[in-house]
Amino acid sequence: MDSIEHGQMMTNEDLQLAKKNHVVLVGTDFTVLAARLSGFPELHAVFVDRLKRAYQTGVTMAFGTDVIVTSPGETRGTLAAEYVNSWNEAGVPAKDTLQAMTINAARLLGVDGERGAIKPGLAADIIAMPESPLDNIQAVRKVTFVMKDGSVFKSE
Repeated sequence: MDSIEHGQMMTNEDLQLAKKNHVVLVGTDFTVLAARLSGFPELHAVFVDRLKRAYQTGVTMAFGTDVIVTSPGETRGTLAAEYVNSWNEAGVPAKDTLQAMTINAARLLGVDGERGAIKPGLAADIIAMPESPLDNIQAVRKVTFVMKDGSVFKSE
């Protein structure tokens, strides 16, 4: 097994076992809004608790969402970017959140030789924002430039 999706009911023993076996957790960590819109408002606290324990245990994590809800004025992208709030609430440092979004996700998918980092020979998948997400993880919610495979899709 390469990964566990959701995993909201994982015990500390489950997390230790995942770490020992190099199983990546893709938690789809519901935000307050996503939990409320999905009809399960109690799930937010459950996901944040598991995310916090997984980080403290040292489980490798990849950032993922299950944006299955809609909210007026929001796109799937803006709702997905909101999931950084759960990571922040769980105390996961910005650097680790960004690694979960990039290199950890690419490794899990087996495409880390093609993408997931900025270096020669890899696909030119780049986003830019007005401030460093290392200083403020909320910056990932204000993307001003998007390049995929070297083609610009958004530029302000």
